[in-house]
Amino acid sequence: MSPRFSPANPKRWISIVTTLYLLICFAGCFWMGAMLRSGELTHLLMIPLLPIKTYVYCALSGAIGGTLYALRLVHQYYEQLDERWMWWYMLRPIQCAGAAVMTIVLFQSGILLLQTGDSLYAKVGTSFLVGFGYGKLMDKIKSLTETLFNGSSSKKQPPDGKPPQE
Repeated sequence: MSPRFSPANPKRWISIVTTLYLLICFAGCFWMGAMLRSGELTHLLMIPLLPIKTYVYCALSGAIGGTLYALRLVHQYYEQLDERWMWWYMLRPIQCAGAAVMTIVLFQSGILLLQTGDSLYAKVGTSFLVGFGYGKLMDKIKSLTETLFNGSSSKKQPPDGKPPQE
């Protein structure tokens, strides 16, 4: 038996645990969405979720998109996973869920503009894309905040654009 397939190989276990975690997150988000839609989640938690139902759907959709992207990367880089990357994969669904909700809030507030309908399906679809393209979204939000708050994307240039006085 080669060391690559040894049961004692920690990289193999990291890959297996990460894959199982992501599969549970992926299936769990669909399950939670079905529970929310049926009303059983409200019944189990004894919390009225109607006021935040849209945002919960958006969070679940963002997590599904982020998890699907992470599963694709696990498949592509299965042999190269280690402890450092495991944390990236473990946090991905959570980050994408939060980013999806906040992106929908930014669209509703008018800060970000996107020509979509106001339907739940448009919000859920957008949330999925936010989760799947989380890295690109964060780059856009970073450049937006730099523009809005007069920041500088270059470390060498001061925020006001003037050269430093010596």
